[in-house]
Amino acid sequence: MPPKKKSAPDAPVAQGDARIFLVYGSDDLSATRKADELVARLCPPEEQAFGLETFSPESDQDSADAVCTVLRNVMEALLTAPFLGGNKTVFLRQAPYFDPLSEPGRFASVKAEVERLVNLLKKGLPAGVSFVLLTRKVNKATTFFKTFQSRGEVHAFDEPEKDSEVKADYIPLVKKLVAERQLTMEDGVLGAFLDRAGYNLRQAANELDKLDLYLGDRRAVTREDIELMVAPVRAGKFWEFAETFCSGQLDKTLQTMHRLLAQGEEPLALLIMLQNRLRDIVVMADCLKRGWLQVSGGDWPRLTWSVPPEGEELLSPLGKRDPRKGNPYAMGKMAAQAKRLPPSRWFRWLNAAVDAQAAMTGGDNVPPATTLEVFTTRTLGELTAPK
Repeated sequence: MPPKKKSAPDAPVAQGDARIFLVYGSDDLSATRKADELVARLCPPEEQAFGLETFSPESDQDSADAVCTVLRNVMEALLTAPFLGGNKTVFLRQAPYFDPLSEPGRFASVKAEVERLVNLLKKGLPAGVSFVLLTRKVNKATTFFKTFQSRGEVHAFDEPEKDSEVKADYIPLVKKLVAERQLTMEDGVLGAFLDRAGYNLRQAANELDKLDLYLGDRRAVTREDIELMVAPVRAGKFWEFAETFCSGQLDKTLQTMHRLLAQGEEPLALLIMLQNRLRDIVVMADCLKRGWLQVSGGDWPRLTWSVPPEGEELLSPLGKRDPRKGNPYAMGKMAAQAKRLPPSRWFRWLNAAVDAQAAMTGGDNVPPATTLEVFTTRTLGELTAPK
């Protein structure tokens, strides 16, 4: 028998000819903007009354039955001919169904409906019908992803993870958002903004809108504006206290502590968050002392690692707390803080924080807020006390 011929792989669709579009990524602001742009191109606003069918599932619609119902409705819409023979766009937005390794995508019934959708897309949509799908996460090894890749267009928008991505991709996007609002920020102020707003572009846009309204006619943003108006979200609600403490500013740390306590935050929670930061800084300071780490740059610290085999044995078991695996900008700021003081002082402060926690939870009659204030004053007071 003659050998069977191998089927040729799907040829990529030429740019502009695609009728199915996958837009995904953890940078949901950029992803949403791209999806909306595609929808507007395929179905202009004046045609959307009859030419656009949008499915936007509620966040609580994550049971297998609810997800399957949404997918069936989408497939029914894709198979329905356009009104009066024109064009039609089906838009499925923010549907977290397409990662088979996590719920709800891992449910057997959901996998079956996704497979039906994939088969429909492979066969081809009716004339005049286009499909735009917006989601946060996909698995690139699935037939679902490969179908969009080979027969349509795929647009990925993920938040930066590597140092080069932070500097080359994310920061220019934030600067563009600043310019769009006709605001100005010096590099140091922009760094302070990123410290608090983090690396989610939608969050950054929301915080810039707040600054825009607050400033009125004034356009130059200061560090004081950032501290007053931008909510610290990057590492949780207790991050701000740990950040100001490790910057070594006693007055500012006490002000931050009193404000957070007045807002109802628990002293013990603030102290535990600080302990986590101090543990990370102790590791960072030790790496600096051993010469495994070099810090360069000013407002944008850059880290250069040179870890010998014995260092690998110490750092690798740390897992997620390995400083080489953290967000590069955040790790750079932390390394700059660690560099200011010897490892022995950071280690002593960590032990003092552990002792303060024991005092809070060990039945002492001193109020926890007072214990936290005494600990803060004694430790940071070392930097201001006369020698």
